[in-house]
Amino acid sequence: MFRGQWEKLHKTPFISVALVLVNAIVFLICTFTGDLLYNIGRLSPDTFFEGKEYYRLITAMFLHGGINHIVNNMLLLFGLGAMLENEIGHVRFTCLYFWAGLGGQAASLAYKVAVGEWYVGSVGASGAVFGLVGVLLAVVLCTGRKLANVTPARVVFVIAFSLYSSAGSVSIDNAAHIGGCAAGFLAGLLMCLIEKLRKNQRYMR
Repeated sequence: MFRGQWEKLHKTPFISVALVLVNAIVFLICTFTGDLLYNIGRLSPDTFFEGKEYYRLITAMFLHGGINHIVNNMLLLFGLGAMLENEIGHVRFTCLYFWAGLGGQAASLAYKVAVGEWYVGSVGASGAVFGLVGVLLAVVLCTGRKLANVTPARVVFVIAFSLYSSAGSVSIDNAAHIGGCAAGFLAGLLMCLIEKLRKNQRYMR
């Protein structure tokens, strides 16, 4: 009985659900408070480097610029999150999500500094969400695991199409998308490599 309940809990993507709920709650708060949370939470080079407000690396991941922005991100987060969280576990999923998000934020900052957009702020979970796509691609490529309706070609198509569809919009931070995807993919490769090393050590004993 308890074993069955534990297995059911283990397979429940409660981290993904919690992230979606937190993002939705923050967005609702923003609709009633105007620019308050955006002013103290969005990320830009001047607030990070001059203001030394490093916490914005995290807070910006929970802010969204509009209903379409949050709906698109949350649909992807829940869809990809539910699949990956069940595959790699809750703790690793959480670590990889925030790692990819930070990678996306770092890429966004680097791009803005390079093009002189010192005071341009950015918000959104898309860097972390693209990171999940990168992790998924790494898992499929490196482990050979059979995931329902998931192939390397389909994952690459999702990445390419998402970047292409947003390339012409000045309001979309493609640097965060690319940085998050790259960070997630590299972290996913490292995770798979560690798993393989552990399995090899078990066989050698």
